[in-house]
Amino acid sequence: MMKKGRLWMLGMAGAVALLSGCNTEPDSTGEASGALGEADTVATADTVAAADTATAASAPVIAADADSTIQPVEELVLHALGNTLEEMHFDKDTLEVNASAFVKLKLTNEAQEMPMVHNIVITAPGKYKLVALAGEKAGASGNYIPQSQTVLAATPIALPGQTVELEFTAPAAPGIYDFVCTYPGHWQRMNGKFIVK
Repeated sequence: MMKKGRLWMLGMAGAVALLSGCNTEPDSTGEASGALGEADTVATADTVAAADTATAASAPVIAADADSTIQPVEELVLHALGNTLEEMHFDKDTLEVNASAFVKLKLTNEAQEMPMVHNIVITAPGKYKLVALAGEKAGASGNYIPQSQTVLAATPIALPGQTVELEFTAPAAPGIYDFVCTYPGHWQRMNGKFIVK
């Protein structure tokens, strides 16, 4: 019974403390209103404004132009043509993209004969021959693509009539890079320039 009495007294003390900040002056009718007075309202508004300022100061800054962070996308299509070693070639000898663009490259093998399988490997400038020769050593299990820092991107092998796709980010440094088919014996006729502007 004693504990209940103390709890009730603590509850009453809290209520009295809460109401002590209220305006208890008699209104025009002579009765105390028990509502917050004008001074109390201003103090409360100032407290809220200060809290909002502190919250805003600690909030992360969001860029005004969210679209400025979107990476441009460039789509390229390349066709491998010919059914013999003498006929085989890419339909383009130059591909162009902007620096740091997200590139979607589609390689379509238009050949009909089985020995005509192709890939496309993007290489560092002037390194396509070395990459192609190393690709021969990588063999079929490695898709004829060597493990090398000079290889920037590569498709898997496209069989006759097949289309393969490759997605990669173009180099940030403008320059003239290369592309090549690294299937054995193809690099001499199937290579070109990959220009980054």
